[in-house]
Amino acid sequence: MTHETVTKPIFATPLVGQESVLIAIPTFRRSTRLKALLPLLSKTLRSVHKIEILVVDNNPLPNERKFVESFAQMTNYPVHYIHEPQAGVSNARNAAIAFATSRFIAFLDDDMEISENWIDGLVKVAIEHKTGVVFGPLIAKFADAADPRNTYLSSFYARHSNLKGSGVSEEAFGTGGCLIDLESCQLPTPPFDTRLNESGGEDDILFESLRSKGTKFGWAPSALCYECVPRHRTTPKYIAKRNFGYGQGPSRIAAAQGFSGTLRLLRHMMVGMVQIGVFGSIYLLATLLNRPSKVRYLALTARGVGKVLWFDKFKPKLYGGSNLKD
Repeated sequence: MTHETVTKPIFATPLVGQESVLIAIPTFRRSTRLKALLPLLSKTLRSVHKIEILVVDNNPLPNERKFVESFAQMTNYPVHYIHEPQAGVSNARNAAIAFATSRFIAFLDDDMEISENWIDGLVKVAIEHKTGVVFGPLIAKFADAADPRNTYLSSFYARHSNLKGSGVSEEAFGTGGCLIDLESCQLPTPPFDTRLNESGGEDDILFESLRSKGTKFGWAPSALCYECVPRHRTTPKYIAKRNFGYGQGPSRIAAAQGFSGTLRLLRHMMVGMVQIGVFGSIYLLATLLNRPSKVRYLALTARGVGKVLWFDKFKPKLYGGSNLKD
């Protein structure tokens, strides 16, 4: 692993009321997205806190080093670069946490964009409500804005809470766009399970571990992010594969608890079978009628199948090394 700081920090010590936050951006073979994200991040972000930016280049070769170096000369934020050659979403995120010396680390996927209040909204909730992990809303931005399926796909890429305002949440969401308080969270070693490098679901395992240790989760409605969804991630094949993996998550967590998780596992599997029957039937009908809503029921059916077929041999490969042959 190669660590390199490509600019000197501009903050000698935090100001009164200021917290240290590292924005970690793992990237894997998406140079175009990274080159769009970093300048926009620098232009959009407004914060009273001590912000530094870290790019974790998860390519086998350090392909993004030169661009990160050039970006560092155009922004007022300190910029750091890590080359983590072992491909995998868990490897990249673990490298970011190992690098961090700040109180907070905020993860931003390279296909995401932020609102200007993103960091301050997250930090405010973390401090006021003493939460170890904070999430904010996520809105999907589709490459083909005119696609009639977008209405039915948006909920699978978006993030919403039942809370009417900010506060403690019973729900945990995905890592992208979230804030973790490294001083209060008892992180496992490694934080993200490397067995899930290619399939995803590593954040579900981490957050369940933190919950079991008493970590509270927070919701910050003002910390808005956007997920940019390209066309290849709206194909039926990808939708089924991704949602199958999501469906596996609850069953896998229950199975990992051994005997104590048996009843939860059986309940998830039974719910999955019901989903297959109900949503699968609706999917077939919507397909026969050629309705754009069929993508929603394809996704929900796939989640049901994932709950039933949660075993390792059925893990989908969506990330990391599985994409090196593409």
